[in-house]
Amino acid sequence: MSEARWRIAPEDVTRLAALQQELLQAAMEAVRPGGLVAFCVCTLTAAETTAIDDWAKAQWPDATAEPPPVGLWRPHGRGALLLPQAAGTDGMYLLLLRRT
Repeated sequence: MSEARWRIAPEDVTRLAALQQELLQAAMEAVRPGGLVAFCVCTLTAAETTAIDDWAKAQWPDATAEPPPVGLWRPHGRGALLLPQAAGTDGMYLLLLRRT
């Protein structure tokens, strides 16, 4: 179990969401056309999940979201959530973006 989640305060979420944008920006710039970027975070905050996806749609309107995995993953916007109670793990969000 990760101890980092216990050190995150609500006021840290804005800073962390900005960091997530920087990381996704770097990944999208590095992937070749047709390549796939997996954006995955171990948080369930809207600022670091669906808000990042909204930002990504504006940044790369031609990128397509691949279908989320099935099984324990629950569709959430264009991505998917893995909830702690479903998998006995930390909560996670996954968004698969194909660069066109």
